[in-house]
Amino acid sequence: MSTQRRPAAPRSSSTGMTEDTKKILGFIRSKKGMGATKYEITAGTSIQQALVTKATISLKKSKLIKEVSNKGGKHFLAVEFEPCKELQGGHWYVDGALDVSMIEGLKEVCVKRIEQLKNEVVTLDVIYLCFKKDTLTREQIKEILDNLVLDNVIMEVKSNGSSEHSALRIGEVCYKLIGKKSRGGEARDGAFASIP
Repeated sequence: MSTQRRPAAPRSSSTGMTEDTKKILGFIRSKKGMGATKYEITAGTSIQQALVTKATISLKKSKLIKEVSNKGGKHFLAVEFEPCKELQGGHWYVDGALDVSMIEGLKEVCVKRIEQLKNEVVTLDVIYLCFKKDTLTREQIKEILDNLVLDNVIMEVKSNGSSEHSALRIGEVCYKLIGKKSRGGEARDGAFASIP
C-alpha cells in the first residue's frame, strides 16, 4: 500500500511564525532603538506591504514588537529596545513631549553667563565651558543660543577684529545681549530699534 505525502505547508518556526514574519522581526530587531516604518520594512525585506501589515499586527499581538509614533509616522521596535532620542524628537524631548522647562532653564543660564562675563561679545566656546560638567554637547548649546537669537534676547554677530572683537579672530561667530545695560550703564537697543 502506497502512502501519499501531503502538500508541504508554509514553513514556520516552532512558535507558529511564518518565514516572512521571522524575516520582518529580524529586520525590526536590526534597527534597534530606531525601529522601522512599514515602508522601510517593505523596502528592506522585499515583502509585499499587505503581508508586512499582517505580520506587524501579529507581532504586536504576540508582544514581540511595539509601536512608537512620532512626526515621521509609526515606527515598529522590538520590545527589548527603548526608543532612541532621535525617534522621540531629540534631546529636548521627554516621553515624546517637548521639555519646555529644561529649555527655558538652559536659556536663562546662557543669558546669565553672558551678563556675568561683562563682555560685549561672547563665543559659543566660552558659553559651552559653563556646561562641560553636564551631558550637553556643543551642538545642543548652539541650538539654545539660536533659540535665544530667535527670541530676540541675544544677537549673533561676526567678529571684525577691532574694538569689542579685538580678542577674536576675524569672522568668528559671537553673541551679545540685546536691550540689556552696557558697561556704561546705558541701555542698548536691538539692531532694528532705530528703524522707523
